[in-house]
Amino acid sequence: MAQKSTEKAHGSVDGCFSSRACLPIVLALLIVLVAGFSALASAAPASWTGAWDSRWFDGGARVYMQQDGTHVTGRYPAYNGRLEGEAEGRRLVGTWTTPKGSGSFEFILSEDGSSFVGRLGNKQWWTGARISTDHDQALRAFQSSPSETLRTFLIAAEAVESGRLEYQDDLLSMLIFPEGGRENHARELAPLVLLLDQFTVDPDIFETKAPEADEAELVLTRFDGRTLPLQFRRVGADWFMVAPPADSVKALFSDIAANAQSGGYKGGGRFEGSTPRAAMESFVDAMRAGPAMQDTAIAALDLSEMPTVVRDRQSVLVAEYLNEVIARIGEVVFQEIPNDPGSLEPFVYFTHPAGDIVLAPTETDDGVEWKFTPETVRSVRGLYAATENLPPSVRVLPYDAHSKAPYFRIRAIVAGAAPAALQPVGPLEAWQWAGLVAIFIVAVVAALVVGLLLSVAARLGHPTAKAASSRAFAIWGFRLLAFGVINYLGFAILGLPSEFGSAIKSMAVLMMIAGAIPVEFWIVDRLYNAVDRTGLINSRGAILASLLVGLVKVLLVCANILLFADALSIPYGAAVAGLGISGIVIAFAARSTLENVISAFILFVDRPVDVNDLGRFDGRIGTIEHIGLRATVIRTLDRTLLTIPNSDFISDSIENFTRRDSVLMRRRFALRPETGRDQLRYLLTEIRRMLIAHPKVLPDPARVRLLGISENRIEYEIFAYIRTVDYSDFLAIQEDVILRMMDIVEKSGSEFASPARTLYLARDRGIDADKGEAAEQAVAGWRDEGKLPFPNLAASEVSALRDTLDFPPEGAPPEDEQYNPSGPAEKGRERRFGLFRFRRQ
Repeated sequence: MAQKSTEKAHGSVDGCFSSRACLPIVLALLIVLVAGFSALASAAPASWTGAWDSRWFDGGARVYMQQDGTHVTGRYPAYNGRLEGEAEGRRLVGTWTTPKGSGSFEFILSEDGSSFVGRLGNKQWWTGARISTDHDQALRAFQSSPSETLRTFLIAAEAVESGRLEYQDDLLSMLIFPEGGRENHARELAPLVLLLDQFTVDPDIFETKAPEADEAELVLTRFDGRTLPLQFRRVGADWFMVAPPADSVKALFSDIAANAQSGGYKGGGRFEGSTPRAAMESFVDAMRAGPAMQDTAIAALDLSEMPTVVRDRQSVLVAEYLNEVIARIGEVVFQEIPNDPGSLEPFVYFTHPAGDIVLAPTETDDGVEWKFTPETVRSVRGLYAATENLPPSVRVLPYDAHSKAPYFRIRAIVAGAAPAALQPVGPLEAWQWAGLVAIFIVAVVAALVVGLLLSVAARLGHPTAKAASSRAFAIWGFRLLAFGVINYLGFAILGLPSEFGSAIKSMAVLMMIAGAIPVEFWIVDRLYNAVDRTGLINSRGAILASLLVGLVKVLLVCANILLFADALSIPYGAAVAGLGISGIVIAFAARSTLENVISAFILFVDRPVDVNDLGRFDGRIGTIEHIGLRATVIRTLDRTLLTIPNSDFISDSIENFTRRDSVLMRRRFALRPETGRDQLRYLLTEIRRMLIAHPKVLPDPARVRLLGISENRIEYEIFAYIRTVDYSDFLAIQEDVILRMMDIVEKSGSEFASPARTLYLARDRGIDADKGEAAEQAVAGWRDEGKLPFPNLAASEVSALRDTLDFPPEGAPPEDEQYNPSGPAEKGRERRFGLFRFRRQ
């Protein structure tokens, strides 16, 4: 493919070049082209021409610069300042001059030309951002009357006070400084703006007409009786405010601040509700700042009547609604709103048949704070719809209050495409009902697709039956999780009202939690299986691991219940108390289950059995396969699974075969009644010697005793312990002992008795007389020599005989070459340490 691409790219270039050889050449050409374009871009002269919104340590101003070749001049009228310098690429070096002084500066333009950073001399920083020519930030100054000039000034002053210094020059242009000299007017502006914020303006002032004279006076009042007279002067067709003397402004402001009962709104991100004005300022500034100040805006709302389950999302939506309605009503002149901290009379900002916007004192943990009332919160949706067609007001500043929330964007698109879809149908608008149906269908389809993909992926492996069951359970969890997540996110963008959205959100959260539980269980099982496959967990550790897995699952269920309570905004204390009460009820209703859980921990602590132990349980022989929180699972000899509740398991007798140190061989045998006494002595002695000499038989106790004569037969019993814990090995050793014993019986001249009565129709051959006589002579020799081994063998003979026989018997392959079938309890030779095991290599 690379070869074909190269041929297409180069056309008639020699085909002898392979694609691998051409690839480096193509890359080199691309690098050269990129470097060339970069060089051309960097070589292009940087332009400083334009308007800049600049800031420095203790102020800022709008700077206008003009570049002619490399020479740059500029001015910033707020301080009657000028700039002059030379540009070298993106670097501008020059001097600044104001009536107060002068100095040097150095600016560095950003690569995209949208901002600069620099210093004044060697210390103070100076930064700026370019104001684009199409940027609609221009202030519309209305100055046809003193009242219009005052309103324009107050609105622009609030914008400058909140950090929008681009309006500072416009604000200063509406002032007349009677003392002359404009070098200090930027610094005089800040105290004046702060002072105006302490007074209240009668809204009727803004409805007055322009006087006939060229001078006028407007008086601002304050709740404590103070007044602030403001002088206005006509210059041409426009009215300007006469700036009060700086000393009197500072003196009056200091006096007010010294006697203030409570500070007004100070900004800084914290909600201030000491007065109606402070609450409104906090809300408007927080909404203007964006999501970072979202909590401050929400703090201005009295949400006491909003359901807790939807409060987190609905509060954001209500704040967006309210901000839009306030912006539609018109620009807020905060001096129209009372700022008396001692007043308790609610302030009505806007009235409409659909609802009112009211600020009222509210009892909170921090004392009395002014907030938008619950009635305002409840009716703000209706107000939003009612003011949708409100004629736009004449604005001083650009209208930038449009919300960026998805709900408002979607609704705006719907309003433009299908206005009829905005008609209310019950508690929702028509487009919201359609959105609900669409989101539900998407959620169902997504859940089915997720389940299908996971099912296909699961079939690619070869899981065990237990793992397949756990995986199927987890797949259903993923389906519910996908269904809940899509519904939760989808419903959030529809802007559903709280009374309707609470039930929808609760359902979505419940689906997510119900789906998360099986997924979490599956993850826990996978982690346990991964650790178990490493071989680090021994049988005792497996019991503890099983109990811990069950305990973790119980804790996960409790954690998800608390998570659901948190989603419903139920206090954790109440949720935990509910779990406690539920626990008591469950304890009474499921007493046997709790007994089984407690019994599981007793099994771990007391340790009567381990996983893979062989024993007799509940009257049946089997191997322990699993010890869980509720029951113990046993694999029987029939290869069936026997499940016994833990409480029944520990209350019943437990016989653990795996922990025995040896296996008892206790067998009865019968000889023909014709066997003579000396034959019996010989036979019993030789069997004892054989047992003592056998390396797989414990010599103490290893006894062979005559039991008596019963039903025409002579009975004797072998009682010995075999050196093994494995039942298969025991059967092999017992087989060898019996075969050797049969040789001894034959050698003694006797025979085993028949277990049934026999009617002989032929002549009975009887016992072997010669062998019987030889056995009798051997016993007579023992008697004559004083070595008759009754009732026991001599100690010296026992020592001499011990482990002298060959096992395996003569002619059999060595033991280490024989196949040794391991029993259910023995999975290999292991070294154990604590809860872990390490296999020998």
